[in-house]
Amino acid sequence: MKQIIFLLIGGLGFGSCNQGSTNGTTIEAAMDTLNVVSTEEEQLDELVKDTPLHDQSFIDGLSEYSGPIALIDDYILVDRDTVYFPEDIPLRTKTTFSATDGEKVFLLHVTRPNLTRLHYDFQILYGDSEETYRQSGDAILGSLFFFGAETDVDDITGVAYLSVEYWDHSSETSFAIRMGEKDDDGQLRAKIKLYCKSDTSKSIDLADHPTLRTE
Repeated sequence: MKQIIFLLIGGLGFGSCNQGSTNGTTIEAAMDTLNVVSTEEEQLDELVKDTPLHDQSFIDGLSEYSGPIALIDDYILVDRDTVYFPEDIPLRTKTTFSATDGEKVFLLHVTRPNLTRLHYDFQILYGDSEETYRQSGDAILGSLFFFGAETDVDDITGVAYLSVEYWDHSSETSFAIRMGEKDDDGQLRAKIKLYCKSDTSKSIDLADHPTLRTE
């Protein structure tokens, strides 16, 4: 089942801290509502059977775009440009990132259940055993990721690389995963940001930890 979502815009400018156009049809910028159109295909995509392709919060965020836009399965039509979703993390496969800083070990396990969400488990350990912090949850891809990638700096090479940001906003924390492109050895890179609202001393910035890499 192919799901097409047209967004026609008119004038829209874990844990705890204690631990476009299509098929020749022009899309006019005239409405501020979502319209979902389904077209039958011979075979249903296996992913659609298990979970929606896109999180609703991601779809809602597309309303911030001021021009014509259409969300079609694994790509987005922005005006007349085709934008595909990030694909570095395989669907339904656990991917582990890690980094060390002295005796401190950073571990990030992520699984991508659909095109816009990362289910994550983030840990900070001392000596590979003593857990000092842990948070898990679901981080959602920024709806306007196609406006431009983020830029991070590899702490080993000192070279900047592009990344895409996923956010989890809970009642106590704001947690971001910046999923970066592969290094010269073919390893994916990641950085995290954590803002702890109840205790800012436990917040983690991009500069507070080394670049995490796939194992």
